[in-house]
Amino acid sequence: MSSVDNRIRIEKNASVPETRKPFPFLILCVITLLLILPYLLGVPVPGWLELSIFGFFVIITGIPHGAVDHIVAAGVYNLEQSRRDHLRFYGTYLITMLALGLVWILSPVLGFVIFIVISVYHFGQGDLSYITGTMSRSGSTVLYISRGLFLVGLPVLLHPEITFPIIESAVRSDFGDGGFLTSNGGIISAILIIQHLFLLFFMPNSAPVSIFKEFLLIILLALLFYAAHPLVSFGVYFGLWHSLNHFYELRDHLKEGKQSFSFFSLYTKTIPFTLISFAGLAILWFLQGAIGIENQMISLLFILISVLTLPHMLLIDKMYRKGHQLP
Repeated sequence: MSSVDNRIRIEKNASVPETRKPFPFLILCVITLLLILPYLLGVPVPGWLELSIFGFFVIITGIPHGAVDHIVAAGVYNLEQSRRDHLRFYGTYLITMLALGLVWILSPVLGFVIFIVISVYHFGQGDLSYITGTMSRSGSTVLYISRGLFLVGLPVLLHPEITFPIIESAVRSDFGDGGFLTSNGGIISAILIIQHLFLLFFMPNSAPVSIFKEFLLIILLALLFYAAHPLVSFGVYFGLWHSLNHFYELRDHLKEGKQSFSFFSLYTKTIPFTLISFAGLAILWFLQGAIGIENQMISLLFILISVLTLPHMLLIDKMYRKGHQLP
């Protein structure tokens, strides 16, 4: 199949995700605004509530959204229900996770860099794949990275007094006062917002209504990242916008393949692997309590997310590259 035919096929099969349709988009925007409102009004938000909001979104949709990768892999790689195919998928998935886990152990700084790189690309791709169907691979990648830098950069740079200690705990290094990043966090954040708005505005082959919604979402997320505690802002974006959007995309993509699921039936398929992830978190929590380093739980949670994200990202990227079309 020629590249032109492939682009036509992608454009035909790529559809507006549920979270960008008028009513769901409005509801998600209202929920996000309600969670920002206390910060804008200067109402004190207790630390336990901020941690609860973060945990709620990570638990309800954040971790579960990657727990149906085995179903996606069956369509992407044409896997059958044989023992051999199961071994191929689970073996590759676990080896990828173990490899990144080993990197974190041997070189936390390198592990963190890998985490940032995959997060930037994966978040950007998850948000914008529906409007890049007719773009070249390189053009799409530039747009994904632009979006991801905005999403990852703002929560970190706007609240370094909170985020840097978490990062230092994860990489086991002392950043001191952060130097250039802390003193220029606002300026860098503004540049990240402007560069992404610029790329979206001049992006070819995109529907004006989609770009308008993305502009609104960028403004809303920028306000969220600026005003809210970074754990709250990450939890809201990760759980409400990224993960929920991903569930609906998977539902729609799987309808084109061998299997068809409603949102609820697809969500129930996540339970076994989600419980395994929660068991891993419980073990980490217990171990930290036993050795007295409870304050490192958040950094370890992000390490776990990074380990889970790498094989998930590789699989989803493969799915998108096949034109959102499962056999």
